[in-house]
Amino acid sequence: MTQKPASSLDDTTASVIVWPDDGKDMVFIEGGTFVMGSNDGNPNYEPAHEVHVASFYIDVWPVTNADYKRFVDATNYPVPSYDVSWCDSRAYNWNPETRTYPEGMDDHPVVLVTWEDAMAYAAWANKRLPTEAEWERAARGLNGRRYPWGDEFEHGHYCNCQETGLGGTSPVGQFSPQGDTPEGLVDMVGNVWEWTNSLYRPYPYDPNDGRENRQATGFRVLRGASWKNDALVAHCLSRLDGDFIFYTNVGFRCAVSPE
Repeated sequence: MTQKPASSLDDTTASVIVWPDDGKDMVFIEGGTFVMGSNDGNPNYEPAHEVHVASFYIDVWPVTNADYKRFVDATNYPVPSYDVSWCDSRAYNWNPETRTYPEGMDDHPVVLVTWEDAMAYAAWANKRLPTEAEWERAARGLNGRRYPWGDEFEHGHYCNCQETGLGGTSPVGQFSPQGDTPEGLVDMVGNVWEWTNSLYRPYPYDPNDGRENRQATGFRVLRGASWKNDALVAHCLSRLDGDFIFYTNVGFRCAVSPE
């Protein structure tokens, strides 16, 4: 991953900062009103509706295995390793004895993480998970583009989805800069689905209806699609309920408010 120039954390107007607690680059996303969802016939993200979000920072790229290793080493948190019938996790399991991730995957997004795992990392890093509205604002911009890079799907070198043919996670930044948002956010579509803070509920999005309650029970929203999804799903509108708890194509990135 090519590091982008970073400013002092004290400069809250800067576009990129380095967050001191986990050392990750974060991009400033200016608040404003944007159109969330679409009226293109998919009830999962209908109706299109206006939503206002305050300014926030969001990680440039998803949390990687190397990032997550610093967290589990500092906290003695359990490493992701599973043997379950519904998920073939062998290629992504960490070694529970050495507490290390699979060789050569340091800059791949960490997967096999639950919403609770993502929340634990965020708490350790003095961050939080983005709301579903913040995630979509960061991915689509204020003009409502369908993909991070624009309104047309681009084959080959823009995102890690099914059409790319990699068949697994890829290093963050492999599809930069052509697949980035104008602000420089990486892998907002493809590679891994990303946990958000929000409960999975129908649109219109209302941050005050209980869906942002971290203590509430229910499935949380995943955004961004993954290496397993084709172009019909791999776009900025797609949303999924995390009813499978964890999977080989699910990761996360964090956010913070300027204050």
